[in-house]
Amino acid sequence: MIDTAIILAAGLGKRMRDFDPAIPKPLIKVNSKPFIQYSIDLLNEIKTKEIIINVHYKSDEILKFIKSLSQTNIIVSDESDLLLDTGGGIKKIFNKYNINKSLVLNSDVIWGDSDKKLIVDMINSYPEKAEAFLGLLPKRNLKSFKGKGDFCKLKNNDLIRYDESSEPYVYIGAQIISKNAFNGIEKEVFSVNEAWNLCINKKTLKGYQFNTNALHLGTAELLKEYLRDDK
Repeated sequence: MIDTAIILAAGLGKRMRDFDPAIPKPLIKVNSKPFIQYSIDLLNEIKTKEIIINVHYKSDEILKFIKSLSQTNIIVSDESDLLLDTGGGIKKIFNKYNINKSLVLNSDVIWGDSDKKLIVDMINSYPEKAEAFLGLLPKRNLKSFKGKGDFCKLKNNDLIRYDESSEPYVYIGAQIISKNAFNGIEKEVFSVNEAWNLCINKKTLKGYQFNTNALHLGTAELLKEYLRDDK
């Protein structure tokens, strides 16, 4: 089992600003619970020893929420002065806390009860040669998603960028990534996509398929529609 997990909560959340400009995306409530709470609850369910959450946009509000939980195993990685993007944020945490490998979750995913088993199975299935192991969903299983897809999955679970040559898969906001994935990246601010691209070249980017269905809520419009339908 992985002892440490990271929740990425530092983003600007621009696509959700129209929902409520006063609330940072991780704190938007869905079914009476903030987005980020779903990730925290999942990590508590799988008995994660240490949870590290990075913050930047409206960090005071997120810090206030974290404090209200009274969880002694949550550590905050403060990016208030400089937003490091997804890759830079993970790399900073790895370096500061001497982490070799971590489960990383996005803070805007509604994890259900059945996802606990999938995440545990993903952790237990981590390939020996992987530097990044991404949770994926076939595009056909992701309702309301309008994009082309993120990756194609090869027979040995190697991933390549989606090129219309085979079935598209979508990254679902959960990955296990090692510090080796960032080898060769010297800059401070960068997207984790840059690390993934390096891993593709080294054939160390692997995929874990979630055999489930999901609803994409990536924009304020889709979230509002979901909440209207759920009433």
